[in-house]
Formats: sequence, C-alpha cells, structure tokens
Amino acid sequence: MTSHKSSMLKSLVWRAAGVAILAAVTYYFTRRWIVTTAITATHHALFLVVFYAHERAWLRIRKPTGVARNIAKALVYEIILGMGLGGLIVLLYTGQWSKVTQITPTYTAIKLVLYFIYDRLWPEPKESK
Repeated sequence: MTSHKSSMLKSLVWRAAGVAILAAVTYYFTRRWIVTTAITATHHALFLVVFYAHERAWLRIRKPTGVARNIAKALVYEIILGMGLGGLIVLLYTGQWSKVTQITPTYTAIKLVLYFIYDRLWPEPKESK
C-alpha cells in the first residue's frame, strides 16, 4: 500500500470512530439531534482533510521519535487543531460559549487518549516517491 493510500485509510477509520464519539458527546450536552447532526457532519467533513494533511506533514518531520513522537502528534492534532477548529464549529451551530466549553474539551479528552493508542497501533507509512 502506498503511503498516500495508507494515510487516507487511516484517516477514514479515524473519522468513523470520531463520528460516533462526537455525536454521543454533542447529543449529551445539547439534547438536539439537528444540532448534533450539523456539528458532527461539518466537523468530520473538515477533519477528513485536516487529518490527512496532518499525517502527510508528520511524514516530513523526523524528530521526535518513538513515544515522544506519538504524544507530540496527538497534542498537535487534538489540542491545537481539534479544539481550535472544533470549538469554532460548535460555536457556529450553537452560538453558545457554554456549549463550546462543554463539548470541545470532553470530545478532545476522549479523542486524545484514543489518538495516542490508535497512532501506536497503526504503523506509520513510508514516504512514496
């Protein structure tokens, strides 16, 4: 499998897990299916591209290595990208900072733990020429 295909497959599998988690967290805090669907669909459509780009960028970064690399990747993806863009999406659909501060940190905490595990289980592809 080429690294582009591997990155895309890894992104698709990660999105599938994320859809279920974000939908559950969003519905828990909003109790509104329309808002839950809008936030979840927008977030995951955008992050399908963001995750792929993130994976490709990390292929060019050689350090850190090992567990430190997995932690760094998880923090960049989930904290910077996830909370930043994710929070904006929640704010866009709810108009409430209280929902941003409920949904975004909860979703991010769950995904941060899962990302570290997921990234350790999925071997990093080799750069294709």
